[in-house]
Amino acid sequence: MKFHIIIAMYNVEEWIVENIAMLRQQSYQNFNVVIIDDLSTDSTINLVNDSIDDDKRFNFVINTEKKYKTRNVVDGITYANAAAEDVIILLDGDDRLFDKNALQTVADTYQKDDCWMTYGSFIRSAGRKKNNRAYKQSVIDAHSYRQNKWLGSHLKTFKYSLWCQLNMNIFQVNDLEVNNAVKRCLLSFNLKRWFSWRKIKAIDLHDASGLYIKRVDDKAFSYPMLEMSGVKASFIDSPLYYYRNDVTDYSSAMRNFGVQNSEKEYTRIIRDILIHKKPYKRLNSLN
Repeated sequence: MKFHIIIAMYNVEEWIVENIAMLRQQSYQNFNVVIIDDLSTDSTINLVNDSIDDDKRFNFVINTEKKYKTRNVVDGITYANAAAEDVIILLDGDDRLFDKNALQTVADTYQKDDCWMTYGSFIRSAGRKKNNRAYKQSVIDAHSYRQNKWLGSHLKTFKYSLWCQLNMNIFQVNDLEVNNAVKRCLLSFNLKRWFSWRKIKAIDLHDASGLYIKRVDDKAFSYPMLEMSGVKASFIDSPLYYYRNDVTDYSSAMRNFGVQNSEKEYTRIIRDILIHKKPYKRLNSLN
């Protein structure tokens, strides 16, 4: 089984060396890495070049235009040129795999469960383990992932053939969906949120291409993947991901690839829209 690890990043000079070092230490070595830099303004690019050295498994792409997180992930998966049964793994530039056996655990899970995707638990850099759990069978049977607590956390992995079942319009929202989200605020008497959302337009939520929302990319594709997979989505309880949440001067603007903190309501309205999108149908196979 071959893994393709996608790292989309922006201004991660303090953490990217550790991230790459943990990848090179993995006990499971059948992987390639696509690293995409989204116009970093610090020393990130130089540090990546030094860290990957002559390791041919690492492919480094430096953007010439601002793309934001979602488009970078999509472009990274395309660049990977994976085979149908290969597995895509998403890793943020400022985080890292939890230990040197993380990839081996993922490989073992795919072999044991014959699954199409995995999700799991992670360790916070400041604080305790994120005590995640598997979706209940009742949620799987009712196809109600979007109406229940979000559990599809790091480490996120999926077969490339599952990714190919997606329509890329999952990364878009339209003005009708925005207007409906605003109406839901008003009907629920959430006037503070209504006041924040009432002037938002769909164009505000996308990158320059108009094809990709700037953020909340994980839920945009994870909801459909969970819906298509059902019992073919495996939960891994062992922490495989080290999530960086202890840096007090690391603003959400950086984590969202240059998006200003004043735009946090954009993330909230996209999340609301994704929850109310029509679910994907369950698949019997990926053929």
